[in-house]
Amino acid sequence: MKAVVMGAGRMGQAIAWSMDKFGYEIFLVDNNSKNLFDTEYEFSKVSLIHASSEDYFNDNAHIVISAMPYHQNFSIAEKCIESNVPYCDLGGSVPASRKINELARKKGATVITDLGLAPGWVNIIAEDGAKQSCPESIKMMVGGLPKNPNNYLKYNCTWSYDGLINEYKDSCEVLVNGFQTIVQGMEGLELVETSLGVLEAFYTSGGAAHSVSSMQDRGVKNCYYKTLRYQGHRDAMRFLMYECGLDGEDLKQAIIKACPPAEDIVVVRVDVDGTVSEKIVESCDKFSAMQKATAFPISSVADLIGHRIIEGPSSYKDVPYQTFESNLNQLFNEVKDAE
Repeated sequence: MKAVVMGAGRMGQAIAWSMDKFGYEIFLVDNNSKNLFDTEYEFSKVSLIHASSEDYFNDNAHIVISAMPYHQNFSIAEKCIESNVPYCDLGGSVPASRKINELARKKGATVITDLGLAPGWVNIIAEDGAKQSCPESIKMMVGGLPKNPNNYLKYNCTWSYDGLINEYKDSCEVLVNGFQTIVQGMEGLELVETSLGVLEAFYTSGGAAHSVSSMQDRGVKNCYYKTLRYQGHRDAMRFLMYECGLDGEDLKQAIIKACPPAEDIVVVRVDVDGTVSEKIVESCDKFSAMQKATAFPISSVADLIGHRIIEGPSSYKDVPYQTFESNLNQLFNEVKDAE
């Protein structure tokens, strides 16, 4: 079995490690030699390919996984779809994913987009909850948080600074009383009781992916995605963005300086008509919590695609939850054993 992982950054390397644990021969592709050749992880069988995603293609792959920025995904997906090579990605952009999925449906290709943490893992949990009953309301929430907050924003960024800013400022699709509507990022503030104590939650873009439309088709009346943070973070960010007028590069540099990566913890929370499923992921010596919570879910689905358990144009509702969870548990146990 062959798995091609496009992008050898932090997430790409964690995905490659995960697919290696599932027994795949790994082809790790990146045009950044530092990312590619400085990897600290051991693989059973790996080929390091120094090339851009535009210049490399393996039509013998059982699965191609894109860990590239969302704006590069379509060109990778298009090659896969035209060559009938199964494809999945971390996604994060509703328009980009919609374009990929429309082409996949037209060609009947095996494709699932948006398979990281949020969108991704939280949406798969929500779909499983919706299958168990005919719910009125589904609330999806995820928080990537510092284990020991030590700055005014009570935050440390362990993923993309650009992605963080975009999800705060962009508009969000939600389902209210059976109708889809648009709300502004960082609105909808509420307090939520979690196993980490009381956190704040507010709308951010991207995390719902296509779950809002899927839930509407199921007859769900209310559905939304919110980000979880320590209390006070939302107001501090709004002050920087709207009252101080920081935007783009200035805001990014401020967050880079104030909120560098640190030991982290991830909360994944789904509320289906008051029945709450909550999962906590902690960092370890090998991976950050964000790496685990992002790379392990996409790899768990990619393995199901590689073994043809999932075929054709697919979405979260097509993921067999028990098998997915078994894969996920295997990876969490593998990383625990490796510590």
